[in-house]
Amino acid sequence: MKIYAVINQKGGVGKTTITANLGYGLATSGKRVLLIDLDPQGHSTTVLGDQGAEHTVKDLFETGSKLGVKELAVPAQVDGEAVDGLSIVPSNIKLAVSAENLAARIHREKVLANALEKVKGDYDVCLVDCPPTLGVLAVNGIFAADHFLIPVTYGRYALDGVADLFAIISTVRETDQFDYTIIRNGYDSRTTTTNDFIEEQLAPFVANVARTRIRKTESINQAAINGEPVFTFDARSNGTADFEALTREIAGLES
Repeated sequence: MKIYAVINQKGGVGKTTITANLGYGLATSGKRVLLIDLDPQGHSTTVLGDQGAEHTVKDLFETGSKLGVKELAVPAQVDGEAVDGLSIVPSNIKLAVSAENLAARIHREKVLANALEKVKGDYDVCLVDCPPTLGVLAVNGIFAADHFLIPVTYGRYALDGVADLFAIISTVRETDQFDYTIIRNGYDSRTTTTNDFIEEQLAPFVANVARTRIRKTESINQAAINGEPVFTFDARSNGTADFEALTREIAGLES
């Protein structure tokens, strides 16, 4: 099982949109996919799971809990229908309390990694939707991950904080060598000056920038509002085409 952490401490860069749509795309392409919603806001759960579930990802972090990923993972759903090959460990705001308690535990950064180790033969891919902070939950995602997917948007401050993120990853992993892919999200061909600026800023990372750019489209926005992947909201949209391309590209990283 390859573990991808979708992470950026900046909010509003599309972490959940990328996690949920990539998870759906990989599952429908034949992968066995596990999605861990590690954000107390539970946005991935809104798209593919149940925020009112009795047991959620917080149970992984509760002292004395006997519930692991195998017990917590449930079939992802879209419009009440299960998605073949896609499971989700849901989240809700109660995770925030568990995170506060987790901060005092020994080996707190290893909880998620240890839990995933027990199901590594059950899935091909795990996507971890990390919160937009670099606290103990994100650190668990960093410690567990084999590869980091870092969404950035087309804006003046798009890359602010990426250096800090790399520093945190290096500290947690105790190495400067780690695999990552930067995913450009919200591309608008009309904003040429801004686009040129961002591409210039990304030049030092060019070997780690995904070929696929996710365009800024109404279909992706409306799918998010509707609480479903863009694939099912509008199968013929540019948004779906972009996520199909990203799915193929990320799947290729495993070969």
